[in-house]
Amino acid sequence: MEQTLAELCEQLHGELIGDGSTIIRGVNALDEAEADELTFAEDSQRLAQALAGHAAAILVPTDIRDLRGRSGIRVSNPKLAFALLLEVFHPEAPSSVGVHPTAVLGKNVHLDEHVSIGAHAVIGNDVSVGWGSSLAAGVAIGDGVTIGKRCVLDPNVVVYRQTQIGDHVLIHAGTVIGGDGFGYVFHNGAHVKVPQVGNVVIEDDVEIGCNVCVDRATIGSTVIRQGTKIDNLVQIAHNDRIGKHVMLAGQVGLSGSVTVGDYTVMGGKAGVVDHVQIGERAQVGAASVVTKTVKAGEAVWGYPARALRNAKHQMAAIARLPAMARSLARLVVRMRQSEERIGRLEERARSTPSKR
Repeated sequence: MEQTLAELCEQLHGELIGDGSTIIRGVNALDEAEADELTFAEDSQRLAQALAGHAAAILVPTDIRDLRGRSGIRVSNPKLAFALLLEVFHPEAPSSVGVHPTAVLGKNVHLDEHVSIGAHAVIGNDVSVGWGSSLAAGVAIGDGVTIGKRCVLDPNVVVYRQTQIGDHVLIHAGTVIGGDGFGYVFHNGAHVKVPQVGNVVIEDDVEIGCNVCVDRATIGSTVIRQGTKIDNLVQIAHNDRIGKHVMLAGQVGLSGSVTVGDYTVMGGKAGVVDHVQIGERAQVGAASVVTKTVKAGEAVWGYPARALRNAKHQMAAIARLPAMARSLARLVVRMRQSEERIGRLEERARSTPSKR
């Protein structure tokens, strides 16, 4: 596939720099772009790298004016424009429409037009799948599940009963939606299981990575709201409520009944104890353990998680502890030497007859 730089500029609603007839056959990273490819530079430092490379053209922000004779496109967000062009040059292969002969469908299954059901998929009773959605090989769907339009469930995704999935939801391979929440009552020396009778609700435009577990609610719903993106190997427990456009990095673990506000970002391996509330637009650093409420807009980090500024000061103080310990040891030696000298002086004073 190839397009001229002018054609790409029109698609991006950008400002053309240089020769619009330049042929572009792909997009690539700064240090790997070839003479027929386009790359992007977010700032002046990366622009210097791009200009030193072989790229045919460069995506740059609107405040960069001089490309030293090179061609390019000015846009408000070069990284976003680059992402859009990746889709242009690497479109997803369309899935085959229809039901594979090895798939098993239950009673009262409603498949809208242009739905694809892959090999050995199992669809329960009273399931509804919306227009253009694709369920890959080995997908298992429980009774009463609803799946919206243009959803993609990759191989071996499991969706338990009564789950509700909105439109344009992407769920990657191996993920389990709606398994039992982890609830027990200790009685007479044994752990008695609390029935998990709720469900999971996933709103529109959510993406869930590989091998994620989203537990259904004990009562009510575990909810993931519109636009949230979840990385691989994340655990979302029963009755959690995840806000809109939240970002959860790999191996984040949320205990039960946690509330995460809109636009919150959580770094990899961060953990949250049960019933904690995290406010809107909060930031939780990687490997943090959140044990109490995080206010809206607050950045926290550490074990336990505390305000980022305080955590950095404490970490800096910890880094100084070895030097402080050595100084303290030297001070203790000097104090002992001083005490010994004082003791000798006092002894000498007591042994010397006083003159009158």
